[in-house]
Amino acid sequence: MKSVVRRPMTTALALVFLAVSAVWVQQEAAQGNQGKAKGRPLSDITIGTNVMAMTNPFMVDLVTGYKVFQGMTNLHLLVTDGGDFEPEKQVSAVENYIAQGVDGILVQCISIDTMKDTIKHAMDAGIPLGYYPHSNDVASTTYFNYVEYDWGSQLGVEASKWVKQKLGGKAKIINVETSVQQTAIERARGWRDVVNKECGAGNIKWVMIEATNTEKGMAAVESALQANPDTNMVLAYDDDLGVGAYEAIMQSGLDTTKMFLGSCDGTSAALDLVEKPNSVYRCSIGNDRFVTEIGFYWLQNMVKCTVGLPYDNPFPITTIAIKPDNVKAYRSRKPVYTLDPQLVAYMNSHKK
Repeated sequence: MKSVVRRPMTTALALVFLAVSAVWVQQEAAQGNQGKAKGRPLSDITIGTNVMAMTNPFMVDLVTGYKVFQGMTNLHLLVTDGGDFEPEKQVSAVENYIAQGVDGILVQCISIDTMKDTIKHAMDAGIPLGYYPHSNDVASTTYFNYVEYDWGSQLGVEASKWVKQKLGGKAKIINVETSVQQTAIERARGWRDVVNKECGAGNIKWVMIEATNTEKGMAAVESALQANPDTNMVLAYDDDLGVGAYEAIMQSGLDTTKMFLGSCDGTSAALDLVEKPNSVYRCSIGNDRFVTEIGFYWLQNMVKCTVGLPYDNPFPITTIAIKPDNVKAYRSRKPVYTLDPQLVAYMNSHKK
């Protein structure tokens, strides 16, 4: 009988094997964190939520949606934040949830690198957890399907159109982001890549500034405009910064006839300015649903997971560019909050 020689696994094959094994382990861990509160009434179930900063309008709207769901279900809801986008404060808040033994956790991570050990801690403790921004290296029960780079890219598409149609193909752009927030980095990278590609990198001059809230955004953009009065575009990673930039632009005394201000999130504060006649605020990239609706359905998704009902993983998100020509239609509809029939049946069969 011919002997079989077993050759050592090659380095490349070994790496593939390890990667596949890691994914399998993550999937097994995620599948194990389901249905931990099955059989209990929702009033006895505690979900701990943590957002980046309650000074941010998007996060405020998200929490509003959480509370609408709480009011319709009598769920026990906890809400905390990361201060002024402080990753370590966010870690501490979520670690407290784990110590309390909550039934589920939702967290919008300021820095996934800072939060990843805490997410693993929750998963190891058997607590279902949903988060964003998503990382393939960090296992969870479910995640928010935001692709931050795509948000920025979509703003970059609108900005590129403006440069070509209104500015003769050339622009000086103030880029407002922050190095302490991963979502901001990805969004800004998205719009820079698109604008440089569509308009030609040689035709674009970037002025890079950092800020984390409306007040800081206003001050930073004000200084940048004073130093660069030939600026004709400002792009901000979220609407909070966009509103601050708007105030700075209005106070600058510059001609805004052909100036473009754009941001991401589609919050009410920004859309008020987009809807204003002849506004320099030309665009906000928002969700196809109101942020309050997203908060409602995101929390419902986690509760369904916690009590053992089918749930979405990832939780689907679709974005659109909200501009002067569609902002009224976007805002005219009413938010819709509908409890999942399966969850309603569960609630009816599990009452105190």
